[in-house]
Amino acid sequence: MDDALTEALAPVLRDLETSGSVTPDVRDEPWSTGGDEVTAMLYSPGGWAQGVFAITDEPLPERIASVADQVQEWAVEELCSIGQPTNWPQCPHHPDSHPLSAVERDGRAMWTCPKTGQAVCEIGRLVYP
Repeated sequence: MDDALTEALAPVLRDLETSGSVTPDVRDEPWSTGGDEVTAMLYSPGGWAQGVFAITDEPLPERIASVADQVQEWAVEELCSIGQPTNWPQCPHHPDSHPLSAVERDGRAMWTCPKTGQAVCEIGRLVYP
């Protein structure tokens, strides 16, 4: 898999593991022929797959936030399919309401509350009790 995608995917996968959530089987299976786009596939244990991509010339924080958004979409679908709550990662301020949003802010990839805009932590640094 291309380094630009691997580098952007690593902190998101770390957050999935830290939170004890579902984790995809990431496969180096290109699905796009875009010139500045690198791609792979995320597979669920049940076998369904979703593509993930990164734009190679984007700054790393923007790449991480973009990839986190795509992985979050995969995780929500996978959690729904196994009957688990779909608000990953859970907003600590509104735990029963919504998941956090992935954004780039001030040169950092952050998980933020979509309701208040408050930054919770950097992507890759989720902490769960």
